[in-house]
Order: sequence, then structure tokens, then C-alpha cells
Amino acid sequence: MKRSPEELEILFAKFDRDVEVYPRWFRLLMATDQWFSVLIWNSSQDETISSHMYRRIQNGKSFWIERVICKLLRKIETSHCFKSRGE
Repeated sequence: MKRSPEELEILFAKFDRDVEVYPRWFRLLMATDQWFSVLIWNSSQDETISSHMYRRIQNGKSFWIERVICKLLRKIETSHCFKSRGE
């Protein structure tokens, strides 16, 4: 997929912003989360485990363990799986 120069500029600005806003350890944690998401569920390389589980729950394709994990994560952060959609 070829991107226009304007799209690339927006994407690069987001990358620069992420480096400024999030510490290195957090970005590494996100990358690890995305890596496991690809490894376990064969999801997109840009999607976190929570986001993928939320999508599976919404599509009615989740296993019971995914629903339990999202419920447990709710205790850490309200609506964690819902908020992570699109990550």
C-alpha cells in the first residue's frame, strides 16, 4: 500500500509524538503486547491483546478465557478492553 506524502507526514508526526509522550519502557511493553497478540491470535501487528480480545467478544467469537481476562482487567482499569480497541 503506497501512502501519499501527506499521509506519511501525519504518520511520522504520530511516531515523533509517541516518542515524546511515552517513556521507552512503556513503548517496549506495547510492542511486546502486540508481538504476543500476533503470536497467540495471529492478529494484526498493530493490535494489542486487549484490543483483539474485545473485537472477538464483540463478534461473538471469543473463548471463555478471553471474557474472564477482560473482566479481570476491568478491575485494573475501567473498561480496559473497550478503551484499547484500535490500539
